[in-house]
Amino acid sequence: MPQITLRPYDYKVYVTGPFQAGKTTLIHTLDPNAISIEREMREEYRGEKGTTTTGFDLGRVMWVRKEPSHDGLIVPKAEYEQEREEYKGWIAKEIELRGVPGQLHFKFVRDTMRMNTDGVLMVVDSSDYAMIGDASAILAETIASFGNIPMEVIANKQDRNDAASPQEVASWLGVESATGTCAKDHESAKNALIRLLKKLEAAQGADEGVSTAAEALSGDQ
Repeated sequence: MPQITLRPYDYKVYVTGPFQAGKTTLIHTLDPNAISIEREMREEYRGEKGTTTTGFDLGRVMWVRKEPSHDGLIVPKAEYEQEREEYKGWIAKEIELRGVPGQLHFKFVRDTMRMNTDGVLMVVDSSDYAMIGDASAILAETIASFGNIPMEVIANKQDRNDAASPQEVASWLGVESATGTCAKDHESAKNALIRLLKKLEAAQGADEGVSTAAEALSGDQ
């Protein structure tokens, strides 16, 4: 018999990218109650001295829609629980956002966080061309680990005057496209996540179609 794994969420999204790309900011914008294991930076980075993730970020949000074709809303789970009646009759999916550290020497942490991942948000600082080497390394690591998993590349910090366009960021990384985002803006962060979630649903539908066809062929034999 196939093993059944019970999960407390519908989709797990793995949020990765290089150091100081904006992963933690993105998760906390979507879920202000998110938990982060981080420490103070010892040195300034690009003129700023803040914190950096050394463990992980964990956020939980709900994707709620009136109809399957709608983009819908991304609502923090805590807020959804308080206002559940408001969304009665809506389609609701629980999303776990799992952010990982971007410094290359934290690969062992990234490895431990990958289990049960359904999709990937790859966050890149579009105003910092110097980090493209690390971004490319993490992208290659992610593809090697997950294979052909649904992924959305995010060209973050589009609010900066020195930001490259999403098309330029995609070219740097050798990917087909990137989504321009400002992780500090909820609407922008929401749109990027929903793009990934729609890819997940499309992939899930394709897999179910293949399974149904295989079962039909098996029954004919």
